[in-house]
Amino acid sequence: MSVKQVEVNGKQYWRMYVCERAKLPGGKVKKLQKNLLFELNEKDVALREEKSWKRKLLKQASKAEGHDLEFGEVVHRFKVFAEAGYIGRKMEKQTLNDHINRINRLCAPWMDVICSQLTRGDGREILRVAKEKHNASITLQRKLKTSINMVFTWGIEEKLIKGVHQSPVFGLQIEDDDETEKVPPILTLAQVKILLAEAKGVNHPWYPIWAFALLTGMRSGELFALKWSSIDLDNRLIRVYESYAWRKKKTKSTKAGYWRNVPISDQLFKLIVELKGLTGDCEYVLPRANGWEDGYAAKHLREFLKRHGIDDYVVFHTLRACFATHLLASGAEPAKVMKIGGWKDFKTFEIYIRLAGVDVLGVTDKLKVLPTEAAILNHVRDLYAISS
Repeated sequence: MSVKQVEVNGKQYWRMYVCERAKLPGGKVKKLQKNLLFELNEKDVALREEKSWKRKLLKQASKAEGHDLEFGEVVHRFKVFAEAGYIGRKMEKQTLNDHINRINRLCAPWMDVICSQLTRGDGREILRVAKEKHNASITLQRKLKTSINMVFTWGIEEKLIKGVHQSPVFGLQIEDDDETEKVPPILTLAQVKILLAEAKGVNHPWYPIWAFALLTGMRSGELFALKWSSIDLDNRLIRVYESYAWRKKKTKSTKAGYWRNVPISDQLFKLIVELKGLTGDCEYVLPRANGWEDGYAAKHLREFLKRHGIDDYVVFHTLRACFATHLLASGAEPAKVMKIGGWKDFKTFEIYIRLAGVDVLGVTDKLKVLPTEAAILNHVRDLYAISS
């Protein structure tokens, strides 16, 4: 027993003694020990400390022997190295913080566990707890898996984790309870016209922003960062090369990482001329509507639509989806729409092709099975002739 009663200088104590041995290279042995005294009424404290120090000394022994580190230590080192730019391509500070905060919040039971002792069973358990205890969405569970894989891969490459070749969540499937594919929220052309007509009628401060989004397919951040210097009315083009990063509160490149041109239609030309008269010498094209910079664009849009009988759950990005879908439905070439909107991934853009229905349009036109009026008339004549 590592906790026992002893007498020191005529006084009784509970003595806690823990010892571990680390086998070093060359056959040497390093002795790791901890010796503490507790008052007689502190036996429970002594027992708890015994367990705690056993764990601590085992970790120290593992480190001394060259075994891998506990998960929490690897996470800490990953953060330090990433901040210094030593993990390859320098990671954005906010992105790094998101990964670390996600792990700290959802992987707390792993922090004191030696990495090589974490199994796929532990991986399944941590994802299950994230879902059931922390109400993590499918998206959050997938992000957690990505964060864990990233830290583990780095730890293995840096030889901080030994004896394993992949993370405990590598290859684990995260399935949605409802696997039915949902139709993305979108406004019909009639609903779009109601939105703009009603907003224009009351001179709503968000009207020019909504109209601009529907006529260009530009993202909210791109619209917020749009300057008059980017508009060429002579050639009827808008050059989109900047986007506003809401969390960082600064301008950056577009999401796709490259600039693009958006043609100015007749209606958009008229809107731009109106805006020029309103904004005057302002550097930016669109007015700074209340709540836009603070991330309330979707809230204002939903509230306005609801007041006019459109209760669909939409976000500001829905306007971009409307631009693509209705433009495709009008006969525009998918490749050109994709280029104008700055979609980099065709798989993402393919959703709008399906929503517009242009991928199957006209396929069934040659399938004609319903009887014609002439065929029905001939059939009636034949029946009449038989009965006669």
